[in-house]
Amino acid sequence: MAGVKVTDLTTLGVADPTDVMYIVDTSANQSKQIEVQNIFNGMPQFDSGSFTPTVSNETYNEIVAPLAGYYSRVNDVVSCTYYLDVALDVAETQAEFELSLPVASNFTNVKDLVGIVAYNNVPADLTSWGLQADTVNNTAKINLTHATTGGSFSYIYITVQYLVL
Repeated sequence: MAGVKVTDLTTLGVADPTDVMYIVDTSANQSKQIEVQNIFNGMPQFDSGSFTPTVSNETYNEIVAPLAGYYSRVNDVVSCTYYLDVALDVAETQAEFELSLPVASNFTNVKDLVGIVAYNNVPADLTSWGLQADTVNNTAKINLTHATTGGSFSYIYITVQYLVL
């Protein structure tokens, strides 16, 4: 193919894995073979955005108000953050509820979703928290305990990570 320019070649419909391309250095009379590759399939698939989480299965009559949700996905790994206000029932010190996921998954173990719960108010108000995958509803299951009955958490945030299974 000496003297043939790339622009002189006919268009291929689909690259064949056996196709090769040569780069020629005419000053040194050397060539280098380059493999044809499908670079799109090797690239990580990205997705991100905001979502409004759905609250379900409130166990202790708490009122959960989703303020915002943000997520990012790289291939099958999803990271998301929920921002919520939670008001406990006047007779309760705890809340237990579930939050929808931004990208669906089929959890098989409660440890399929991991994360942390944080609160920017009086540290003694949030005495304990729990976070796990709900394997029946495929949601994030949250448990919160307040220092006193009828308490509330304004702008609590929950960050989780899970695999799309």
